[in-house]
Amino acid sequence: MDQFRHPYFHRSPTSKPPLILQFPKTMDPLRQAIENDDVDALHRLIVEDRNLLERVSEDPFPNTPLHDAATHGKIQVAMEVAILKPSVARKLNPEGYSPMHLALQNGHYQIVRALMTLDPELIRVRGRRGITPLHHVAAKVGDNELELLAEFLSTCRLSIEDLTSQCETAVHVAVKKHNFEAFKVLFGWLVRVHLTRILDWKDQDGNTVLHIAAIEGQLEIIKLLIGYMNVNAKNFNDRTALDIFQGNATDEDVVKRLRRKSICTLSLSQYFGNELTVSEKYAYAWGIEDEATRDIILVVATLIATATYQAVLSPPGGYWQDSSSNPPANSSVATANSSGIAVEKPHQAGTAILSGLVLYMFVFVNTMAFFFSVASIGVAALSLGPMAVIVYISLFILSVAYGLILLVELPKSDRVIGFILMEFFSVLLNVTLMFLYRMWQKRIRVESRVDATRKSFSHILGSKE
Repeated sequence: MDQFRHPYFHRSPTSKPPLILQFPKTMDPLRQAIENDDVDALHRLIVEDRNLLERVSEDPFPNTPLHDAATHGKIQVAMEVAILKPSVARKLNPEGYSPMHLALQNGHYQIVRALMTLDPELIRVRGRRGITPLHHVAAKVGDNELELLAEFLSTCRLSIEDLTSQCETAVHVAVKKHNFEAFKVLFGWLVRVHLTRILDWKDQDGNTVLHIAAIEGQLEIIKLLIGYMNVNAKNFNDRTALDIFQGNATDEDVVKRLRRKSICTLSLSQYFGNELTVSEKYAYAWGIEDEATRDIILVVATLIATATYQAVLSPPGGYWQDSSSNPPANSSVATANSSGIAVEKPHQAGTAILSGLVLYMFVFVNTMAFFFSVASIGVAALSLGPMAVIVYISLFILSVAYGLILLVELPKSDRVIGFILMEFFSVLLNVTLMFLYRMWQKRIRVESRVDATRKSFSHILGSKE
């Protein structure tokens, strides 16, 4: 029996002296357990030395049994170590690779999937040059790699935001490597999960994915990207994708499409130096840029809108259940009781029993409350970015439905005044919604011109997308 140092131990300035084990020259027991993918042998070693896994991973950049097992495709031992010592799966070896990186490099995709199942965040571990497992598969060509790329994206959505040391996203990597199939997977996923803002992120040279595609002359990618990202973004050489592409243009149709999308851009400093837009002034005055304030406004306004809409559907006194065109024989006039409810007036089934002044007061107050609640929701929606248009369309349809319900349920004798009231509120509400929509439209138009350095402009401002 010869003395030798355990191969997984590495001395560091702060570490304890390495463990000296007595093993045969041929192969030490731990390495043999890994080589044979023998979980039972691994546990026997742990019984003999309960601190075994702790010591083999104490170095800042250790070569652990998990790294070795992942490299050689020993899935049983790899998963056992990952379960017993989860932190080991995140450690980088001296070469700067995690166990998942090593499994990917050696084509052991079963281990990759098993590790991903145990901890999806392993997809985000940044290794050498900041490369994550997602970046790695984005650069590789092959059906297995494409499937793994799709699984990574589905399992860990935030992994798409991880950057290499050169500030590259996985999309940058795929385009630079001319991996069109991987790009299509990434692009299709980004569109489906509404994360196309990632396409506008820039690398260390200020190049977006579109810049890279223009530099590399990848026409298919350029055609796909137009319409989904800011084609006017400039890199740190003050050049747009159109400027680059025109230098070696081979497709006039692409040049024309890029030109149609071209607008004058603003730098971030120019935007911050400009005067506030109308919507920003209102947002500041109302405090809706503050998320807590906006949430309170939305909750209260939604409750009021719901209550007032329900009040129109079920007005005080209810509806007539039958129709009557003639008053009783012993009465020549229609009367109303102290609550304003018609007693002997001719009526039609489905119209409100409430009538007269009381009905007008109810309609006026209820509609005012409904109007202000809808307007408040519209104001709060200014900060929602492109999704605000859905809110404005919904509010408009809701308001139309509210007006139609009122017109249907009003008694014939009160419809003239009711119609006048409804016309007034309809005009007021539509003007308000149109004003809010125009403010939102102008804000979006201005923000779309801002050429941010890395993330999308609304992301820089802290808005939710």
